[in-house]
Amino acid sequence: YDWDVANEVIDPAEDDCMRRSEWYRLAGTDYISVAFQIAREMAPTATLILNDYGETSPVKRQCMYDLVKNLQDQGVPIDGIGIQSH
Repeated sequence: YDWDVANEVIDPAEDDCMRRSEWYRLAGTDYISVAFQIAREMAPTATLILNDYGETSPVKRQCMYDLVKNLQDQGVPIDGIGIQSH
């Protein structure tokens, strides 16, 4: 099984490339790493996915890459990127 842990979190129009969702307003970018950590605890064998759309835009693609690389460098258990897999 795979879990779409974070869905549509990228907004290349923002300076930090993050969509201003309610989760973002409450916790900043930390909500993504917390969500992945909790998902891994709850489903240790699941494939954990960050899901988004618009990957054909070079700017959005770079935002997605930078976010995932940064999170993985911090040890966040992201197993893959989904492209509208929901």
